[in-house]
Amino acid sequence: MKTITSFKGYNSRVDPTKLKEGYLVEGSQNVLSTDGENIKIREGTELLGAANTALNAIESSYDWKTHSAVERNLRSYDDELEVYYDGTWTRVENLWTDVDFEFAEWWDETEKQDMLMFVNGDANIYAWSGGIAVIDSTTANTIKKTGTATWAEARFTTTDAYGTRQVIINGSAYGYTGGEGTTTLTGVTGDPTGEADASTVIQEVGTITNKPASTNNDLISVLNNQLYIADFTKRFVYISKQNDFNTWSPSSPRVPGEAALLTLDGYPTAFIVQEEFMYVSAGTDQWYKTLFELSADGTKEAVNIKRLKTSSQEAAISQGAVCNIKNNVAFVTQENGVDTLGRLENIDTPRSKPLSDAIKTELIDYTTTNVHTKYFKNNIYIALPSEGKVLIYNLEKGYWEAPQIMAIRRLAIIDDELCGHSSAVPETYKLFTGHNDNTNPIEAIAKFSYLQYGDRDRYKSLDEFYSEGYISSNTDLTLQLNIDYDGSTSNPEYAIDGADEDILFLSVKTVGLGKDKLGENPLGTTTDDIDELSKFRQIDTMVKQDFFEIQPVYKTNQVDANWKILAIGSNATYSQNKPITIKK
Repeated sequence: MKTITSFKGYNSRVDPTKLKEGYLVEGSQNVLSTDGENIKIREGTELLGAANTALNAIESSYDWKTHSAVERNLRSYDDELEVYYDGTWTRVENLWTDVDFEFAEWWDETEKQDMLMFVNGDANIYAWSGGIAVIDSTTANTIKKTGTATWAEARFTTTDAYGTRQVIINGSAYGYTGGEGTTTLTGVTGDPTGEADASTVIQEVGTITNKPASTNNDLISVLNNQLYIADFTKRFVYISKQNDFNTWSPSSPRVPGEAALLTLDGYPTAFIVQEEFMYVSAGTDQWYKTLFELSADGTKEAVNIKRLKTSSQEAAISQGAVCNIKNNVAFVTQENGVDTLGRLENIDTPRSKPLSDAIKTELIDYTTTNVHTKYFKNNIYIALPSEGKVLIYNLEKGYWEAPQIMAIRRLAIIDDELCGHSSAVPETYKLFTGHNDNTNPIEAIAKFSYLQYGDRDRYKSLDEFYSEGYISSNTDLTLQLNIDYDGSTSNPEYAIDGADEDILFLSVKTVGLGKDKLGENPLGTTTDDIDELSKFRQIDTMVKQDFFEIQPVYKTNQVDANWKILAIGSNATYSQNKPITIKK
């Protein structure tokens, strides 16, 4: 019996009858390869925070690992900006009608802490310190926090630089004038004594108005502590003075660290920092990198932008379509491809390299509205909310995984776990955990390339098909054999029952008298659970029939199913019959 023990990822570009054996093909979903080159059902999703019945997608998100070693994971929907704090999604503010934010981290030299700056297409830059605390007690003009950390150490601001010096408690704003170096804010305006002890206190979001002047601030990024701003309707990149978000005009001649204005050949679509450069995508074809050149005496600095060599339709489709991957940038292009931008060996100028050839015919038909990319643990994840899919490129193996059916609009890394913000409701989920999708079944299909068993124009026949893998006792795995293209000759199905002890191979231990205390273990032989899965081998038998090609498909659609495929095979041989029906 010939078996296949190595599986090679997912390919939807090449005709499934022409691919080599062991590939997953179009129609596969919710399965993944493993480090041992097996195929398994993917893990599930688990709600992070409370359920929410509102019908609003998560529009933007950001995962902020602050300099003070605390995480601030944010999400927005409707008019809400929320932060994940103490196991709960908590309101920061609800000031906006448009919450499709872009975020960037900026260092405040006065506060001696990083600030989160963000824009949403209006004329303002918004800023948040990440300050969160819990009330210990209040008086008419003081608020004492719990713990020994000061308010400043808890990331509350000490100046009015952002147009506000207020905190929010249960939706009400309170100003303060001092006490940040202690655990008690003083000079509090608005009597806080009506607020319950143990209530959460959040720093109010600050607003920097009309900076830079007369722009709609659609994109934001930071390099060398200079803010970069772009307006989707203008072919400019605005750069602030270093350490100063209020100054956007340079001296003449320009000195190092001053503001700058760069002109593009197209409207900007994305910023991303890589190495010491700001990379800018614009129009449908363009990529640029910024260049800073000091004068010989070091007193003057020229700022330029260099257009890189790219092909047609190779610009990034949006800011969400871009992410950093180690020494490169990955992005979804205007023509629905997935490319990387980075240095090639012995070539100093960054060049692009396509990744999506294996799925290009499938990907080109996808709607990429609100696409979002994220790099995590050697994989590139691409959320396609309009398609209800998450695509995964395995960088270590150099191939695509089968599409994952998930209603995810934004990807996030929270407490070092990959998470997804919903494209349908204001909910967030841990991804690839457990064995169900938030208590719902996972419909998993591993659809392999067709097996030809030699000459394509000759009949073959078999009467046994072999499956080997691991399975949980509650799983009913179905093997479907598409005999000839799309099952045109027949498509029989066979049950692989995880509770069928005849096909299971379980670890056993012998318990003898004197080895354990009497009654501690049963005498004789017992079975042990091995990582919830048991090894199985099953040979399904059938009546011989002639065929040209055969396609194995493994599938489940149940809550808490768990299985892996290690090997497949059959006893196929050439048939003695001739395919006379196809001769004309």
